[in-house]
Amino acid sequence: MDTLRVGVVGIGHNGTAHAHTHYLNPKSNLVGICDFDQAKLEACKASGDFDDRVGLYTSLDEMLEQADLDVLSVNTPDHLHAEPFVKGLQAGCHVLVEKPMGNTREDLERMTDAARQSDRKTMVGQILRFNPYNVEVHRLCSSGALGDIFYLAADYIHGLKVQADPSRINPHIGNINWYLEHEKVLVGGCSHQFDLLRWYSGSYAVEVTGFGNSIAFPAMQHPDCMCAVVKLAGGATCKLTGAYGIVGPRPDFNNLEVYGTRGTVRQGKVMLGEGHDVTVEDISDKEIAGHPYEPEIEHFLDCILEDKPTLVDAFEGANSAVAMIVATEAIETGQALAVPHFER
Repeated sequence: MDTLRVGVVGIGHNGTAHAHTHYLNPKSNLVGICDFDQAKLEACKASGDFDDRVGLYTSLDEMLEQADLDVLSVNTPDHLHAEPFVKGLQAGCHVLVEKPMGNTREDLERMTDAARQSDRKTMVGQILRFNPYNVEVHRLCSSGALGDIFYLAADYIHGLKVQADPSRINPHIGNINWYLEHEKVLVGGCSHQFDLLRWYSGSYAVEVTGFGNSIAFPAMQHPDCMCAVVKLAGGATCKLTGAYGIVGPRPDFNNLEVYGTRGTVRQGKVMLGEGHDVTVEDISDKEIAGHPYEPEIEHFLDCILEDKPTLVDAFEGANSAVAMIVATEAIETGQALAVPHFER
């Protein structure tokens, strides 16, 4: 098989980017895009100058029945990831689902159960693993250059009050603004950062606690500012903050910091040595702006065509999401909570 027949469900920002990327990739044959909103489908088709082989569907069931898909890309709102993910696997598709993999523990249980019962490839769109800067930090950690990792931190601090715009009310999903009703800043935002910290440490969460408030963006149903402390199975500690009501630009490198017994990564620099006697290397030029959709999708296609494991399968993705879901529960209940671990 030289090309894979691809369908994309959920035509927002990420869904449109995935559709465009597949349309231009010679390993993909984009044959369908799906969304409840016909106008979004028409706009996506026009913006990508798609030819007539790309069908437009307002029903996922119809696209799965009619388009003979090999691959389904799921880019629906966060709280609506589970159903298309499961349906795609049950229809025999390889499935990529945008991060966070799910928005609740129940979502993740349902999705990992479906993955266990399928022989198809799964991947969760933890796209920051494809940023060259983050790849280099992972190399430093995995090679032992930083020694034993004992503390990691990163934030998702972003001015997102624009998401409260009335135009985001969606009549197709209950006449709500899903972002205000369902978005959790640690899950929708910091699942990016926690996935990196987990990748760097080679570990997973076992316990979480934290605090939060709804001072800056009270229109959100969940606290718009949350700070979580995570205990990892390997012994290291993580700190993550999600905040959506800020003034000013996002922090450089999302405040990513990694501390090991032989070295530190902070503010785009690598410091190796002992105490204050260190060498400093600037690796900030490896950072790229935006999301690297092309290498992410290329990796997924190659894994299917060459029968290789994906970098972030359903179980990897679930372990990144569940820690942030449970951290949100810990903050909202005022309790330290144990974090479940997902395995095939």
